Amino acid sequence: MRIIYTIITTLCLSMIPLSSGQKTIQWSGYEWFLKEIQGAGPGPNDWKSDNVWVDADNKLHLKLHKSPTTGGWTCAELYSKVRFSFGTFRWFVEGAIDKLDTNVVLGLFTYGGIDGTNEIDIEMAKWGRTESEASNLFYTTYPHTLDVAKPVSSGTRISLQGTYTTHQFIWNSYNVVYRSQHGFMNSSHENIFYSYTTPIAFTSAMPHISAPLHMNLWAFQGKPPTDGQEVEIVIHDFKYTQA
Repeated sequence: MRIIYTIITTLCLSMIPLSSGQKTIQWSGYEWFLKEIQGAGPGPNDWKSDNVWVDADNKLHLKLHKSPTTGGWTCAELYSKVRFSFGTFRWFVEGAIDKLDTNVVLGLFTYGGIDGTNEIDIEMAKWGRTESEASNLFYTTYPHTLDVAKPVSSGTRISLQGTYTTHQFIWNSYNVVYRSQHGFMNSSHENIFYSYTTPIAFTSAMPHISAPLHMNLWAFQGKPPTDGQEVEIVIHDFKYTQA
């Protein structure tokens, strides 16, 4: 199996074919496709490329937007042109992620295109739950093949003092190690407020196929925020270190 893993790792920066006419942006050293479609998952939701942009300071913005004319809501998603494999993935996020509305989801994840497989997720969401102690941060790892194992997941309720957080996962051939930290941290060992490592029993089901990296901000089950307020998240930087 180590030979297979080695081959896949060398393909971590293989290119995804560019769709004709699809908008892209350059950010953090990579090219990203912008999602533009109506009535599509997750949700389903309407997705607008205008809800993703990079500002003059090279910060990435994701916006859940309400049209002032129609009152309709549109979501934001981008995904990488290259495929990533084993390594360390780290995001520097600005936003009140602990106070997101019960219908708002922020996702940072790999996704190969087949639901329920080869996916590694960090998600800030309550999934529609309204109780005050509902978990709002989740880590989930999906198996490399459907039915070989159930996904493994861990969630918690977070309450933060500020709006700067660092989130990362380290994807290996034998496990995924997740961490979230207060502030912007280049070291993965400081200011940790939540962490999780996939169990040993999941090792044989570990995802091992290179996949695009996605970031999205969307409405759970297509339902708008209960408070009617738009949401904007700023990602200052993303860093990937190949294993």
